[in-house]
Amino acid sequence: MKKEVFLTSDGSPSLRVEEIKETYHSRHGALTESTYVYIDKGLDYWINNNHKNELNIFEMGLGTGLNAYLAYVFSKEKNVKINYHSIEKFPLSEAELHLLEMKSTLPNAEHADFYQLIHSCLWEKAIQQEGFLFNKSKIDFLELDISQKFDVIFYDAFGYHAQPELWQKKPLDLCFQLLNPGGVWVSYCAKGIVRRTLEEVGFQVTRLEGPPGKREMLRAIKSI
Repeated sequence: MKKEVFLTSDGSPSLRVEEIKETYHSRHGALTESTYVYIDKGLDYWINNNHKNELNIFEMGLGTGLNAYLAYVFSKEKNVKINYHSIEKFPLSEAELHLLEMKSTLPNAEHADFYQLIHSCLWEKAIQQEGFLFNKSKIDFLELDISQKFDVIFYDAFGYHAQPELWQKKPLDLCFQLLNPGGVWVSYCAKGIVRRTLEEVGFQVTRLEGPPGKREMLRAIKSI
């Protein structure tokens, strides 16, 4: 599918896929959205509530790699050891990444080389970078076969209208099974049907204030 680059309101770039009428990030700020939803309300929330300096993160949708990069920066700044596993069925091409020029707008420029590494490293081969273990798999989430358990899930699929199959009971139940007790599932999504399905599979769900441009978002906890 053809992708077009556009600048979001905070100056960071993102991509639009015209065929499915979907963008990779909010038009109100790619960097702002990723930081607020996944780092502040997911990763940092788990750290503050578990008082540990090591955790496993699973990301559903590597996309531009922005979430992974921000988690890496967090690990450096907070001295937290992170094992990060991301999956992506349709990875961006080198040409698309070049057009995106994400690296030039990243915060914490001293870590920007890691952003390049996210995309250049081999699939299914973990890389270690000073306490941050990164692994990526080119696979459909619904075909995932993994025995590892995670503490936080960044659920960053395209919206319900574009990828409805990833917001149904089967994938959300898979998320529940992937999490450790007390684990956190977090997403920009706030649809009522998704909230009810999360509750149906066993999560305790909270509607939170959303990032700029969105009234609400969802965070779900797997009870201990």
